[in-house]
Amino acid sequence: MIITVASYKGGVGKTTTAIHIAAYLQKKAPTLLIDGDIIRASTHWMQRSEGRGLPFKVVDETQGIKAAREYIKGHVVIDTEANPSRVDFKAVAEGCDLLIIPTVAETTATDGLIYTLKALRDIGTARYKILINKVRPKPNRDAHKLRSELENTGISAVFDTEIPNLIAFDKASAAGVPVYDVKDDDNAMRAWAAYQAAGKEILK
Repeated sequence: MIITVASYKGGVGKTTTAIHIAAYLQKKAPTLLIDGDIIRASTHWMQRSEGRGLPFKVVDETQGIKAAREYIKGHVVIDTEANPSRVDFKAVAEGCDLLIIPTVAETTATDGLIYTLKALRDIGTARYKILINKVRPKPNRDAHKLRSELENTGISAVFDTEIPNLIAFDKASAAGVPVYDVKDDDNAMRAWAAYQAAGKEILK
């Protein structure tokens, strides 16, 4: 399976999603993460590991095609750059089995989501699913409102799973590991459970 994580808006948890979806899929079959982000966010995450590392291989897009040949019976996750050109976005949207669009329930992120969905309509592809990220705890209802707005406009391709806004993800990035390897945060396993649930939705 080829999964691409893309958004026209930065700061919505794109790399965090790519890392953790790859970590989940690696537990099912060999998985490759291709870092197509211009700032090499996934590569830098891996390099901060100090020996512990990530459980899957990370390469940049110049190595991606060659490396992907070894994962025909596994999975490939592609972390794309924010605000891609229309040509690049069309290529990544059409070249995958599922396009994951992370978003955050805030005005600027929603504007980016609307722009991304418009680009998808222009392309004419339906192989996408929206993942609501950085969800703040109750009584905040911003994520619920966003989900309702999407449903009211006829958009049903939304993960049931929502990813909570937890410092454990920042700690995981700083340490260069998946969040389940963060040892000094009681919410680390809660954070991992959210991505496990999203992974199960992908494979279902």
